[in-house]
Amino acid sequence: MLNKNTIKITACDNQLILLALQANGTSSYEICNIQSGNNNPVDVQIQIISGNYDKPVVANGVNKPLNAKHQVTLPKGEYKLVYAGVNWGGPYDFKFKFNDIEPSLPNDPDKHLYGVVWAKGDRDISFIVD
Repeated sequence: MLNKNTIKITACDNQLILLALQANGTSSYEICNIQSGNNNPVDVQIQIISGNYDKPVVANGVNKPLNAKHQVTLPKGEYKLVYAGVNWGGPYDFKFKFNDIEPSLPNDPDKHLYGVVWAKGDRDISFIVD
């Protein structure tokens, strides 16, 4: 079971960017910029905790597996999680779990996409940092 406000990324081909937008619309914070590909396994866990924002998690697993646990600090408040998956060509696959929500975009071999291929804004993923 994941702790509160923990993101577990298990698929990323090729680049996954997660942002926390303050609910009052005053700021956004980059949580992570994960790059992977070449069928390398991805197991990245990021816990969001209260504190002064420092920096996002940046990881490059294009040529190696990614397996790590990180923390990202955000000021106390209400947020919405926003995500974007970027494909550089060829197959793509994105999967993460945040609290009880598990968005994913598995590869569709009949639909070759590149660029920002996954950025649905149709789901409210709200959370509180306290």
